[in-house]
Amino acid sequence: MDSIVLHFIVIMSVSGILSVILSIIAHANRHRYIGCQLFMYMSGATAIYIFGHTFELLARTPGEIMFWVCFQYIGLPFIAPLSLLIVLQFTGFHQYFTKRRVLLILLIPTLTTILVFTNSLHSLFYRDITINPVDGFLLADFTIGYWYIIHGVYTFGCSMLAIFMLVWFLRVTKKEYLKQILILLVGMLLPIMTSFIYLLGVTPFHIDPVPVVMFLTNALYLWAIMSFQLFKISPIAMERVFEHMSEGVLILDRYRTLIDYNPAAASIIPTLANKKGIGYKVDDIFSGIIKDSAFIQWLRSPQDHSQYDLMWKKEKDQSCYYHLTASSLFNKRGEIEGRQIVISDVTEQRLLQEELERRAYIDGLTNIFNRSSFIERTQLILEEDAQDTAVMLFDIDFFKQINDTHGHHIGDEALRHVVSICQEHLQMDDLFGRYGGEEFAICLPHQSFKEACHIAEQIRHSFEASFFTNDEEKVRVTASFGIAHTANDPCVLETLLFEADQALYMSKRQGRNRIYASTGKGHVLYHEQDLPN
Repeated sequence: MDSIVLHFIVIMSVSGILSVILSIIAHANRHRYIGCQLFMYMSGATAIYIFGHTFELLARTPGEIMFWVCFQYIGLPFIAPLSLLIVLQFTGFHQYFTKRRVLLILLIPTLTTILVFTNSLHSLFYRDITINPVDGFLLADFTIGYWYIIHGVYTFGCSMLAIFMLVWFLRVTKKEYLKQILILLVGMLLPIMTSFIYLLGVTPFHIDPVPVVMFLTNALYLWAIMSFQLFKISPIAMERVFEHMSEGVLILDRYRTLIDYNPAAASIIPTLANKKGIGYKVDDIFSGIIKDSAFIQWLRSPQDHSQYDLMWKKEKDQSCYYHLTASSLFNKRGEIEGRQIVISDVTEQRLLQEELERRAYIDGLTNIFNRSSFIERTQLILEEDAQDTAVMLFDIDFFKQINDTHGHHIGDEALRHVVSICQEHLQMDDLFGRYGGEEFAICLPHQSFKEACHIAEQIRHSFEASFFTNDEEKVRVTASFGIAHTANDPCVLETLLFEADQALYMSKRQGRNRIYASTGKGHVLYHEQDLPN
């Protein structure tokens, strides 16, 4: 009988040493690998529990026994909650646990430790302790209290939740990760099953066998760390991140062959549905759907951290914009093992940028150039070729009266009506902009003086002959025009605009709905008969 207790003590001592070793290994790698810090705490708590129980069996007085019982409970209550936190981190659910929630998880274990140390005051944990001498050893037999039950239920709940999560992810994870899950699963199942055996009272001398079983779990953990680096990554957590990333991710080997990708990539690239692209070169996959030779060449480039902005016309001529970033994947020896391509859908941002750029030079109401944009572009035309260029300004007659009589919404409609008529008479090379409230500007490159006047007359006449309806009421608008031409005035934009404005002022002063043009020395009224047929 004496030998059985000694065997327990020897095995528990070795188990405690293994726990310390595991804690040291985890501490050394706590900043490198996910999960190591929690594993360090759990191994430390396990070591405290095992050594406390070992010295409890070696104690010679009831006082020493109670001291080592209290010592055990510095670590024992925290093993199961820490195991649960490790599984949560391993499976990617740690992101939902704030510091406050972690503290709540550790609240009952903390209370258990306090109640064990103060048990003599309230007997909530142990109602009674009996010391039984057995062949030279003093073995304690405890009568459990109410808090012991709470502690047991909580410990069992944490363990079962962790086991349930591991079993669940064992069904859905990739086979490459089965070893890690099985090791954790066995490491948690053995202690919980042994605890049931202990509670049934079938162990020799009613000695807690859990520290002995932890020799097996610790040895298993140590083997897993040494063999395939158990906590080098949190594979399920990484897989969950990979599967749920909004960006598409393509994983290539060193020969540009596609070996894996996430659902986001499949939603972007329809040809990747149902893993059809696995085993094909990435440039071959894209060359069949994207006719962009520069992009295909980029896919073949071995450069690290390279980027590419792709415009892809999909169904119904819908343009989608993507930003791709390629980076190399390295093995332990620093050799390139493959490449990772991250695909970000930037369509919304690109369209927003284009809209903001458009608003910077487009008038929001009429959808033509605004004043500053018109001036900028006209200046460029004059700098490139100032010969035979006309600048035309026109103003809607009595526009304030239209607003006052019919309302500002009709005034806005009048502006759009005028713009639509002008666009019928203008060519692609002509510039058309809103110069002011009801004032517009037109630049006519490669048009003679008479041709420019003729176009102005066509527009004026179209205004006069047309109308738009307002609640079945016909609204007609007219306009006054002023023209300046590089053949008569200096090829300076400020001068041309000034002369055109002076001519416009003359048209308005002489009765409106007419055209005046600058001759360089004055302003002349133009009639239809003055223009070439």
